Amino acid sequence: MTRNQLGRKEGTSAAPELDVADWAVFGFSWMLVMVVGLMPIVETSLRRSPSISMPAVIAFFVAVASGLALRRRHSWVGLVLHIFGQIVIWLSIFCLSLAIALYTAG
Repeated sequence: MTRNQLGRKEGTSAAPELDVADWAVFGFSWMLVMVVGLMPIVETSLRRSPSISMPAVIAFFVAVASGLALRRRHSWVGLVLHIFGQIVIWLSIFCLSLAIALYTAG
């Protein structure tokens, strides 16, 4: 490490790099949350009425479980933002796919 003219240290960052397992958990959880958001379209194609209870439970537990799996690398604020972000993305995709399913069902 070197010091610049203001006396600050330059060099490595304080945040550790994510390894492959963390990237896999992160990517898989986001993919799973997005797929669960598309469940109303699948339920409509199966001639069932779309429900919100099971997708909501799945999305919540996937968001919390992935946050717990990533907790050793991130601060609690990052984990809260991760969980909140996944639930918000799920909700927006769910509402959009529910609107599409209801429109196509007539």
